[in-house]
Amino acid sequence: MALGLANRSSVQVFIETTILIFIAVTALVGNFCVLYVFLKSPNLRQTTSYYHIALAISSAALTILVLPTAIGTAAIGGDYIGNQAGQVIGFIFTALILGSLYTISLISINRFFCVTKPLAYRKYFKYKFTILTICGIWIFCLLFITGVYVSGKGTFRFYPGRFLYLLSFEDLTTEKIFRAVFQVVFIIFPMCASIFCSSKVYRIVKNHNVRVAFSSNNEATRNTIQISRKEIRITKSLVALVSGFIFCWMPCTTIFHIAVYMNIPREVEVYSMYTALSSFAVNPILLNMFNRPFRMQFENIFFTLKARNEIGVQQGMTNG
Repeated sequence: MALGLANRSSVQVFIETTILIFIAVTALVGNFCVLYVFLKSPNLRQTTSYYHIALAISSAALTILVLPTAIGTAAIGGDYIGNQAGQVIGFIFTALILGSLYTISLISINRFFCVTKPLAYRKYFKYKFTILTICGIWIFCLLFITGVYVSGKGTFRFYPGRFLYLLSFEDLTTEKIFRAVFQVVFIIFPMCASIFCSSKVYRIVKNHNVRVAFSSNNEATRNTIQISRKEIRITKSLVALVSGFIFCWMPCTTIFHIAVYMNIPREVEVYSMYTALSSFAVNPILLNMFNRPFRMQFENIFFTLKARNEIGVQQGMTNG
């Protein structure tokens, strides 16, 4: 792997580095736009929004703190940061990855309760409860990684095929057990929870649309439907978010698990890394595309800023 990384052609270096730069720029711009919209739009700050904010913060942090290292490795063709810095980067990367995966599950669970159990949702999903669940899941991920690292069982080792330091074990048996546990706890479990919740929400949304189509013209009925529709609109982005989650992480985690049993070509490992990192760039795009209230607020804010800038430029030219 190290020789393959060091002996790439100029075309390979350019392509691999450019893809990483594109992912980093897209993720950084997209997640900062998400945070800016939520900052400027208090009316969007429902309980679900705080999960999206946490996801955007973790994605932006990964883009700023971790991706420059991967880009530098792809450009230079080797480990240039050293083992000590690699341990820090590896820890940050793993923590942000695990926290983000569980945050997506929290979004799915939140919308599940909102749509299927509205009374329980209004009772329990308050601001404090939302913040506690976010903090709780991140603390759990941090304690898991810290416990593995402090115990001396695992360390962060440079993976040339993935451009980064990742959690690894010296003993092959321990490595196999860890990857199996990792796959179940941090991939299969949150993915199954997300799929179950999103599929349930999707069925209810579908049935809701049928009821709307055949509803009477009664004013009270129309008002009830409108309120329900306002809540359900937010859940449309959930199916897209979970679909993006599966599309980005299934190849990565499958290859990650298989690699402990057999040698994987470097190109396959590079591909798996691209799919994993792409999830941090895709999430803001899916939120903007499938969440109509967010998209409308996004357009209002940025079109207004653009109009103000154009007016300012015109006034400056007139005064000049």
